[in-house]
Amino acid sequence: MLSSYYFLTNQLSEDETRIITCIVNHLERNEERVSITQVAEDNYVSTSFIIKMCKRLGFSGYSELLFSLKQKVRENAIAEPSGKLGGLIDNYAPELVDGFCRALASCRTKQLFVVGAGFADFVADYIVQRLGVSGFIVSSRVHFYDYMLFRDDREKHIHSNVEPSLIIAISQSGESEAVVQDVERAKQNGFEVALFTKKTSSTIADIAEHVFVVDGTKQTLISTVPNEFFGKVILAFEQVMGIYFEKMAEGALAKAANPIDFRRLG
Repeated sequence: MLSSYYFLTNQLSEDETRIITCIVNHLERNEERVSITQVAEDNYVSTSFIIKMCKRLGFSGYSELLFSLKQKVRENAIAEPSGKLGGLIDNYAPELVDGFCRALASCRTKQLFVVGAGFADFVADYIVQRLGVSGFIVSSRVHFYDYMLFRDDREKHIHSNVEPSLIIAISQSGESEAVVQDVERAKQNGFEVALFTKKTSSTIADIAEHVFVVDGTKQTLISTVPNEFFGKVILAFEQVMGIYFEKMAEGALAKAANPIDFRRLG
């Protein structure tokens, strides 16, 4: 762990390693004020011992060491989701996640849809719940069908007053008939498409703006056990949402996000 904070373990004695680890543990628990007295008491050393350690490591004192460690903890907290995503998404790239996050931000106050069939429908339900508690207006495949049908009946035209937003599809093959139909219909109405799939090329992948390949090396689509695809999609989506909220907090998606109408929220 210490290597993550740019300390070489061969520079530290056993007591010093314990002290640095103690400080990092406090910071990772979001404890902003970690006094030298507290750290000394936790590790049964004197404050002068800690000050000498700081100077030997090139810091002017404890405050400078603490500041440096705070910066590294923050950097690691931001970088960690990307590292985990690399193990979940075969084609992971910062640009891929950034594009999807921008699509989410631009549809913050619009109606989103998540579609899947079979086991993928359970994953779709999970993503609907996750987006719902995160403040999005989101519905499942059944509601998408009703949404489009209502407008078709009212205007008798496929382009009838449907506000374009984002549709998220989950399909191992990218060829599931029910999901393909929904995605194609959404695309005709100007929706952006995000896909979680095993295959880099498919009917849906070929028209989607955002394609996340999960477990792509395991191309067997027959029901083998264990099938990790669906679980990994949920984990990957959680990591993406973590990055989304980091970017929102930093203001990195401000231009993409629509202004929130607080009258609607009230």
